[in-house]
Amino acid sequence: MCSLAKEIQKKWVFQSGDFVYNPAFEKVEVLLYPGNNSINYIWLPRQDQLQEICIAFFMHNLRISKFEASLKFLEWYSGRLRYAFEHGLKNGNDFIDPGEELLLNRAMIMMHWRKWNGENWVKALAT
Repeated sequence: MCSLAKEIQKKWVFQSGDFVYNPAFEKVEVLLYPGNNSINYIWLPRQDQLQEICIAFFMHNLRISKFEASLKFLEWYSGRLRYAFEHGLKNGNDFIDPGEELLLNRAMIMMHWRKWNGENWVKALAT
């Protein structure tokens, strides 16, 4: 999901401790310092990093303070969690984990009108 979420990958600003997928070794790593430029790492954003992306989206689009955007985010995300708990959200044939996977999926729908169909990001008709 993360490798194909190009819009989210473009928002990556290295922070020590970032999780990445290293395709050269086909494994997940924790970067403590900026990695080798010849490796095309795939950023695996943590939930707090996805939250910051969503909060920045609310701040920019609604022209509100970070505090107000944080409240909007909590209201929006709690609704998404409640819906996932009550109805379950599917990722192909599997249920979506209500952590990073759910937040990534909902952020992509909200910000880029794309949802995960189990194999790729496709146009989302409704949030």
